[in-house]
Amino acid sequence: MPRRSSRPKRRPPPRRLRDVAVLLPLLGLFAWMPPIIGLFAGRGHFFGVPAIVAWLFGVWIALIASALALSRRLDSGDEDEG
Repeated sequence: MPRRSSRPKRRPPPRRLRDVAVLLPLLGLFAWMPPIIGLFAGRGHFFGVPAIVAWLFGVWIALIASALALSRRLDSGDEDEG
């Protein structure tokens, strides 16, 4: 007789969250493309840091934070989207 698992079955993540998970790296790639980065190449400074460096690291931090939030949402299996 097979043993039944006491753990509840996990539902697959909602399609919308999976779509966002696919688009997030593409958004980051677009934000780091030379035409977009070129917009910040000759501009001013933010707190003494050149604008291009602030843009690169700002996008990087935003991608990491977004990926973290998205991975936690995908891992929890929440289907509530609001």
